[in-house]
Amino acid sequence: MSEFQIVDNDAEIYAEISQRFQVHNQTFTNWGGEVFSVVRVDAGRIVAAARGATNMGLVEIRGLWLDEDLRGQGLGRTLMDAMLCEAKARGCTRAALDTYSWQALDFYTHLGFTEYGRLDYPNGTSRHYLVRDLD
Repeated sequence: MSEFQIVDNDAEIYAEISQRFQVHNQTFTNWGGEVFSVVRVDAGRIVAAARGATNMGLVEIRGLWLDEDLRGQGLGRTLMDAMLCEAKARGCTRAALDTYSWQALDFYTHLGFTEYGRLDYPNGTSRHYLVRDLD
């Protein structure tokens, strides 16, 4: 048996290792990221949100959610505009994200994101990596 352990539900371990990576990376770059969210709350419940992580002049969009009944009304574009505006205010000049083939690839390309990479999974789905400059 290996001297290593398998750990399920590893949030605590991941948090510690992430902190170590951040400290290590700071020795080589101007690493100094911040994480923030743009949120819409209706009747005390989150109905739309986007999360971004800024670092070295780039914002990585780590998630964008709209409740089903709010989709198709332009709220997604408004939410993304707010996210990118905040990223620019924090000094970012570029945005990046990834999305799966069943998610919102067309939405993001319509907003000016360009695909720079694609990972095809054995089950027939794919993950798309996109980027755009912030003007």
